[in-house]
Amino acid sequence: MAPADPRYRRLLLIDDEPGIRKLMALDLGADGYQVYTAADGAEGLEVFRRQRPDIVLTDLKMPGVDGIEVLRRIKQESPDTEVIVITGHGDLELAIQSLQLRASDFVCKPIDSRALEVALARATERLALRDQLRSYTQELEQRVAEATARVVAAERLAAIGQTVAALAHSIKNMLSGLKGGIYLVEEGLGKAEREVIDTGLDMLERNQRRLASLVRDLLTLSKPRRPELSPAPARELLAEAAECMQAEAEAKGVALELLPGGEELVCRVERAAIVDSLANLISNAIDAAATVEGGRVRLWVEEPQGEVHLVVDDNGPGLDQEALDHIFEGFYSSKGAAGTGLGLMVAQKNAREHGGRVEFDNRPGRGVTFRLVLPAADGRRTAETA
Repeated sequence: MAPADPRYRRLLLIDDEPGIRKLMALDLGADGYQVYTAADGAEGLEVFRRQRPDIVLTDLKMPGVDGIEVLRRIKQESPDTEVIVITGHGDLELAIQSLQLRASDFVCKPIDSRALEVALARATERLALRDQLRSYTQELEQRVAEATARVVAAERLAAIGQTVAALAHSIKNMLSGLKGGIYLVEEGLGKAEREVIDTGLDMLERNQRRLASLVRDLLTLSKPRRPELSPAPARELLAEAAECMQAEAEAKGVALELLPGGEELVCRVERAAIVDSLANLISNAIDAAATVEGGRVRLWVEEPQGEVHLVVDDNGPGLDQEALDHIFEGFYSSKGAAGTGLGLMVAQKNAREHGGRVEFDNRPGRGVTFRLVLPAADGRRTAETA
């Protein structure tokens, strides 16, 4: 067998029986592990402190410092090290005690190669998940630091005290989600429950996306900019944004539909900025439609009076008076802890930098229609632009 994950191939083998120790070391070495050996618990602890292996494989019954004590001391000094214990068939109580001391697994003598392979695979999987969790945490801490730095430096965000307080509240909510994800991953690792681990990782990824969106919105709002324009078919912009949001719509049970028409309309835009703005509008519409039975969001293109209207329409509950009062203000969101309130602000800023605007028609109890209005490009879509 090859190591389950080639990153974790350093292994310490502790066994007081020379024959077993030599044979296992040869087998594990042939399988790609870098094997260190020790003849008893005291020597094993010395080798461990010197080499810091990823995995420790130790016999339980040894003279002097036994395997239970080796396990206890290693977990005190290095909680993330994976320890697999070797026990006899009559030592079930010791095996259970070792699991209570956070051994990752145990194998019985005589050692079956398949059982050992499974135990090593579990140990390396736990090591990989811990590294993944550590990487998530470091990246998210960096994103939080970047977001905070951008807000402090953004002169355009007036009333800096109120802005920082609102941003801190948004980040605090995201960090709560991250802590929940970390807790679930650690619980899953401790109990070897893959479903709990996956749930925790999903929470981490979801909150990482929220932080990434927050940083991106803050960068957009931080200073005026002149977009780099190029011709783009209007309906394709809606289609690209819809594709980005399709998974979210399906997850929330909302029908997302791009209506036919407008294929010939062209506008000059910075594609990424407009698609991002449309995605914000569609995301808000999906959240609104998800609150009613038979929720749906429809998208289409219009061309009244030489303008191109990219339309996002939902059949949700509509906007209440409080939402109308704060419609394009930053850090106000009707989603509560799930939103930052920057989506509409970003969409409006991008539209204005393109010479356009964001409009809406509110229908209390029947939904909202948002329009991203852009100047039409000279001429319609031709065979060459297509």
